[in-house]
Amino acid sequence: MKQQIISRQANISLFSGKTLGQGTFGKVKLATHILTGEKVAIKILEKQKISDQSDIERVTREIQILKKVRHPNLVQLYEIIETPKQLFLVMEYVNGGELFDYIVQNQRIKDVEAIRFYSQLISGIEYLHKLQIVHRDLKPENLILEGRGKIKIIDFGLSNFYHQDELLKTACGSPCYAAPEMIAGKKYNGLHIDIWSSGVILFAMMAGYLPFEDPNTSQLYKKIMAGEFKFPKYISGEAKDLIKNILNVDPQKRYTIADIRKHNWFSFYNQKIPSGLIVGQHRIPIDPEIVKQMISLGISSEYAEKCIETNRHNHVTTTYYLLLKKYILGGNKSIADISSEQFEAQRISTRQSTYTDRKLINQINPLPLIQRKSRHTQQREDSPVDTKPRLNNSLNTQNTILQQQSPTVVMNQSVDVKRKVTLDFQKTTLLESSLLQQSNDVKVLKLKTPACRNYILAEYYGRYPKRSRNSDRQKSMDQEQTYFRTFHKGSPIPKR
Repeated sequence: MKQQIISRQANISLFSGKTLGQGTFGKVKLATHILTGEKVAIKILEKQKISDQSDIERVTREIQILKKVRHPNLVQLYEIIETPKQLFLVMEYVNGGELFDYIVQNQRIKDVEAIRFYSQLISGIEYLHKLQIVHRDLKPENLILEGRGKIKIIDFGLSNFYHQDELLKTACGSPCYAAPEMIAGKKYNGLHIDIWSSGVILFAMMAGYLPFEDPNTSQLYKKIMAGEFKFPKYISGEAKDLIKNILNVDPQKRYTIADIRKHNWFSFYNQKIPSGLIVGQHRIPIDPEIVKQMISLGISSEYAEKCIETNRHNHVTTTYYLLLKKYILGGNKSIADISSEQFEAQRISTRQSTYTDRKLINQINPLPLIQRKSRHTQQREDSPVDTKPRLNNSLNTQNTILQQQSPTVVMNQSVDVKRKVTLDFQKTTLLESSLLQQSNDVKVLKLKTPACRNYILAEYYGRYPKRSRNSDRQKSMDQEQTYFRTFHKGSPIPKR
């Protein structure tokens, strides 16, 4: 079996003999993370196949969605590696196979197991639509089983963002799982069509075959739009009632997620349903035990925590999440396990959040800026700092400066990271270059509040000429000397 090193900085090695799947723009292959020894799935996108503008938008949208989601029933993106010819998406590897193969192998799934799978599917759909994301391609082939009886939703190639109460019009996905309003060419609600697809999946799990099947595509569309399907005898009455209400051709009368969870058949599932994390609103938990393991691998703890908290997708966060997964699968409990029943997401207050987090929460109303005062205005020692025009100071007394710097960590790092430094201008603070201390590749800033503001004033008067009392006095003395010499020479005194 051939081995190819994708990136020595990212510590990823690709075993080219194992192909997990194939898509429009490339293949999904099995790879190994060298530092942790854990398996990862790599989606390899060939850039030459992504030529049209629509294809570029589709791939970009898929990456944006993968970066944003963090839920135990959704596949996680670890890292993005770009080369001149290819784009590598390093993702979580789930080794249980597709739900489609599991149904074929077992012919059909019993009620207890079907309820567990379907509740996880509904949880993932609910989380996506909290983020205003529609999947549009839900089917058993896009549901991967994990060893612990869990499913994960994959393949966001046809997914899209939408605004609240916005109706979509693009018809896409697999015909057998498409909702009737989409097939009819009408504008549709994203949540309604995902719930319809989940109902088709539920029927397939319990019956062992699809509710709508026909070799003729036009006949298939007629059956879907009419809602014509028959139940096998071995499906219980409560399950039939739930499926009927989910596969209602009228989207307004179709069951919502709240209606599904209130149904008697669904009440057999008593486990707590995980809610996931919303990036920018919830704090990303960090397990100190995993950070200790990263220190032993030569990675700075400060840099690692900063990358995790800011939701970066680089080799440091990849190492952290793979070590965390290995730690949990080993039977250990972790405060960072978002799939645990004890886990509760903690919201980030607006005052404690970073600039990036506030931008994700409220993109429409940016914070107002403090205007630069005139240099002629006399300031007291306790007044706010008269900053330069290019320094934007927000009203909540915090400003984030994004510094583009190349990291020089002891371990391999090739990705440039935007450092975030929070300054408090309300306390008349000032940065001195001598106070910058190098700690691995993270620059730690120590703030100092001197009596005067020489640094900022020098920067300001470097652009505008400064007129002081001493310079005026020297100019006056030079003029008096000129008058004295001209008077004794007998020439007339120049007019002032």
